[in-house]
Amino acid sequence: MKRYPTTILATLLLAAAATLSAQAQTKLPPRRPVQPRAKAAAPVGLTMKDGFLMKEGKVMMTRDAHTEALTSETALVNGTKVRADGTVTLADGTTAMLKEGDYMSLTGRMTTKAMRAEQDSLLQLAKNGGKVKMKKKVK
Repeated sequence: MKRYPTTILATLLLAAAATLSAQAQTKLPPRRPVQPRAKAAAPVGLTMKDGFLMKEGKVMMTRDAHTEALTSETALVNGTKVRADGTVTLADGTTAMLKEGDYMSLTGRMTTKAMRAEQDSLLQLAKNGGKVKMKKKVK
């Protein structure tokens, strides 16, 4: 009777070993090269980041790549309010007026046309390796 549990245990171990050794290791086929997915291209026309832009005397609002003229006052996340006439009331109560080409993000950060021109010129300067291209004067 004492041998019965050990015999069952030995039989189970042999069966498990036979099952594990019976599985053949198959070699997987080599992976096929996959073409990278095409990236979505930006629309060909002029696109603007989400925010507000003063254009031709109107405040244009862009959200989710959809641009339309602003018709009513809009409050931003930081408490800034933008009106359809271009008046901006900041969270601290001060007011400013959007001028032609000025941009305000949806988070309330304002970028003037002059600031953008300065950033573009600095970008061009960095692109040219610090060299400034100047036109020659004609005498």
